[in-house]
Amino acid sequence: MALIIDSHAHFEPRMLTEADLLRKLDAAGVDKVALIPAMNDPLPPVPELMLSAVRLMMQSNLTRPIAEAAHRLTLTDEGNLRLVSGEYKIYPQPDNASAFELVKRHPERFLSWAFLNPRASAHVLEDLEKWRSHSGMIGVKLHPHWHDYTTDLLYPLFERMQELNLPALIHLGFGKRGDYRAIAEKFPRLRIVAAHAGFPFYQDMWNFAKQHNIYVDLSSPYIDENLARAAVNTLGVDRCLYGTDAPYGFSDANHSYDYTAIRGWVERMPVSAAGKEKIFAGNFLSLLSV
Repeated sequence: MALIIDSHAHFEPRMLTEADLLRKLDAAGVDKVALIPAMNDPLPPVPELMLSAVRLMMQSNLTRPIAEAAHRLTLTDEGNLRLVSGEYKIYPQPDNASAFELVKRHPERFLSWAFLNPRASAHVLEDLEKWRSHSGMIGVKLHPHWHDYTTDLLYPLFERMQELNLPALIHLGFGKRGDYRAIAEKFPRLRIVAAHAGFPFYQDMWNFAKQHNIYVDLSSPYIDENLARAAVNTLGVDRCLYGTDAPYGFSDANHSYDYTAIRGWVERMPVSAAGKEKIFAGNFLSLLSV
């Protein structure tokens, strides 16, 4: 069986314990996971009808500003997330230590992104040096969407990452909080992975990415199977990575995470077996080997 690596999953033991995570990975045949340290309180499931509406709005330049305005309403003055079900903390400094402890316990099963926030740390370059010395560190995760900063704040960090050949996994925000064009043009050797198939830009970003050093992961209920297929159709199998966003979305019969959902998207894609192997693991391994 071909290797399967989840390039985008959150270490969130309050929702999915270490033992349950390992059990689900075994059952789903997922060989390795690139963890993302926790950045927020555990979140409730979002109704599919609402997710569908948001996905639809973000596929058009005409309606994307509506989605952006709705997003701004969910952020409190303190930088937390305000939903109908309550307020949830967004952590300025994500919990890197816990994720790297899991990597240390299971080095054959886990890797980790170092989650950095230049808005919360004036010493983000020192933070990078600290975490890149940890075994299993593969690159840097950034979240200008919820940490709420413009991406030009990342330029000194990107300069250093480009020197170190470290990839960046970015959950892009709207407008200047997700200026992928400026990033790619200013740092042409930086390997950029746009989370959730290029949320919130999708096709607009895919068309640009074809000529630049940009990849996407196919994770999360921010997208659906049709969007995942469209991303692969536009970008090709060489630019797309399998990811899940576990433990968020895709509940199984026991109201826990269903690790087979997005795997099924890839398995059903009308691409060759070799193309699926690239999506499942080959492209991710290539990112790390440059």
